[in-house]
Amino acid sequence: MTTAKHLLSTLRTFHLDNPEATWDQLRDRLKEIAEDALATGSVWDREDMGLGQVYSDLREDLLEIARTVPLTVPQAKAVSAGSRVLLAAEGRLQGNLEGLVGIIEELNDGGGPDSIILPSPSLSVRGPQGTREEHSKTSPQRTFRTLADLYINERKGDVAPSTMKNIKSTCGVLSTALGELDLEHHTRADLVALREQLLKGRKVTSVNKILTQLTTVMTWAVANAYISKSFDKKLQISRGADSGRLAFSSEQITTLMAHANGLSALSWQRWALSLAVVTGARIGELHQLTSKDLAEDAQGVLVMDINTNDEKTTKNKYSVRKVPVVSAYGLDLKELKAFIEAADGRLFKMSSSGFTSMLNQLLRDVLGTEANTGRTFHSIRHHLSGAMKAAEVPAGTVQEILGHSSGTLAFDLYGSSRSVQMGRMVEALNKALSE
Repeated sequence: MTTAKHLLSTLRTFHLDNPEATWDQLRDRLKEIAEDALATGSVWDREDMGLGQVYSDLREDLLEIARTVPLTVPQAKAVSAGSRVLLAAEGRLQGNLEGLVGIIEELNDGGGPDSIILPSPSLSVRGPQGTREEHSKTSPQRTFRTLADLYINERKGDVAPSTMKNIKSTCGVLSTALGELDLEHHTRADLVALREQLLKGRKVTSVNKILTQLTTVMTWAVANAYISKSFDKKLQISRGADSGRLAFSSEQITTLMAHANGLSALSWQRWALSLAVVTGARIGELHQLTSKDLAEDAQGVLVMDINTNDEKTTKNKYSVRKVPVVSAYGLDLKELKAFIEAADGRLFKMSSSGFTSMLNQLLRDVLGTEANTGRTFHSIRHHLSGAMKAAEVPAGTVQEILGHSSGTLAFDLYGSSRSVQMGRMVEALNKALSE
């Protein structure tokens, strides 16, 4: 099993790449990192300290290492302590030095991760057990608004502005609903009551989306030691919660491609539909494509490059990817290449709203479906996802093709060359889209 390159870099930064390292050796490295954080900014300048690595990125890597990489006991202790060091380093950027100073003192005394304090007095370690009322008198509250603000600040560079707008809006709903509840001391009953409150005047699907955002923030808060626990699991409502977006059937996809193949080689609708079917790209990703984004690789495979060049945007950082274009459902690659060459710039010249509305209307015309029935252009993407699952395509390959974020590592892909990855994706798409 191989490990992602970015994780290997982080393992080396913390000296976790040596399974023979003792806790004393790892502790010395943690002390060196903590002391260096007092002398530098948010990006380490020294090459041996992880050039270009931002504290939040490294902390995310350590979380991934904790979930996926085999560790010795000293290494596991160092991963736990390292997360707290990085959290304290982030606090230092806000002018709070107590966290780093306290950690360095603990490390000088030979302390392990259990004795290391958290970086900010406003987010201090939980004190002696007692009632919620007693705790509220002795420790600051960690409201959802506080946690959401921290989460949004960390993620703001990872997601597109439109996605961040949705995140902020949903977090605003949750912040209002949860009010001043201290989430360090919340109960399951608190979150069940939240769900009941959200159900007033909202569809089940809308409530589930809001609860998904709750889980995202709460899981992040626990992982980063802002709160010690969360009772948000299995809050989702299953009855009456069918997704508003439904996948097209194989027969519907066949009908769509038959229609597309019958259009003129100069028709932009033909190629928008075809590219969606064989790559699973989102409608916004397709709309931004340029002739430079579709080219043959060294093996002669036509590749769609979904990127953020020239002010293009993506849903999140995982959406940036390269996907092979296969000739499924009779797609004529020669004619597609001619269309790409003729475009000489943006493939689809109209506005984003016009592109979206015209394609969705085309789908309804071809398939005889009605608006607001759960089947939209995005249903093409859902079909490919389901088809790959049915074809038993490995999860890592599916993530590479669709640009999904995941808590699991696609070890088979990270350890291979780009040509090998592309070959696997071609094989997966051909298998999933075979008629």
